[in-house]
Amino acid sequence: MDIKKLRGFRAVVINGSIAEAALTMHLSQSSMSRLISSLEDELKLTLFERRNRRVELTLEGAAFYAETERLLAGLDDIPRIVNDIKSARVRRLRVVALPRVASSLVAPALERFMIENPEQRFSVDIRNRIDMERWVGSEYYDVGISVSLPCEHPSIRSIPLYASKAVVAVPKGHPLGGKSVVNAEQLSAFPIIGLAQGQAPRRHSDEIFNRAGLEVDYAIETTSTPFAMAMVARGMGLFITDALGAANAPDDRYSLVSIYPTYELTFGAIFPRNQARPVQVEQFILHIKSYVRESFFAEQAWVLD
Repeated sequence: MDIKKLRGFRAVVINGSIAEAALTMHLSQSSMSRLISSLEDELKLTLFERRNRRVELTLEGAAFYAETERLLAGLDDIPRIVNDIKSARVRRLRVVALPRVASSLVAPALERFMIENPEQRFSVDIRNRIDMERWVGSEYYDVGISVSLPCEHPSIRSIPLYASKAVVAVPKGHPLGGKSVVNAEQLSAFPIIGLAQGQAPRRHSDEIFNRAGLEVDYAIETTSTPFAMAMVARGMGLFITDALGAANAPDDRYSLVSIYPTYELTFGAIFPRNQARPVQVEQFILHIKSYVRESFFAEQAWVLD
């Protein structure tokens, strides 16, 4: 497939207009239109809906764009890779992390690593679990942090990093905030914030209620743990998470309460199955474990060896 067609497709998506995309690609509008039509014919997909002078992605187009971005991002990175090789620099490590731990775990561990290894270079992306597994499996990243285990993707391997007990984050001043432990029935009496269907934390939350014979009607659903914690801090509901997920919000605006019966979560790192782990990745993982060990009480999170 002609890469020019993919770049043209991306330009139309970004600009929302064939005419404006043509300007960025230094093509005539008619040439750009033919480029997109040729791509659609080749793929046998309808990528855009034409609305006057604007265009909008179809569902098929949106799905194709997500994959196209991954491919073009790799191509866009080639000049930097070549420059690193010519300069004999240390190989750049490619890390991908879940949003729930990007700030509370990956950033501080990365800070510690780079103090000891100032010449090392990183690229760090934040993605959801599905994208993380797919891209690590395709060897685009060296390591993914931190996926709830087990992980059964055929193209990746996993190792455990740490475990944590599920807790409920409640706003300051909430009636449950003064309790040492609560159960699912007590939680169900208040608005619950949940992650979107299909995300691992949502499955854990559902299971906690299901074990108690309850079905919860989530007052608010979101795709982001940090956003869910922000809503807790604003008094908008309760959110089942763990110590590291809760660390995304200022701790003076919420309390963490234990859940009974205890529900334990295991988190790990994932790697491409057919790719040897660079020694720098091993060092980075040691810094992650060290940070968990030093920054959280043993009853909140504990390192797995």
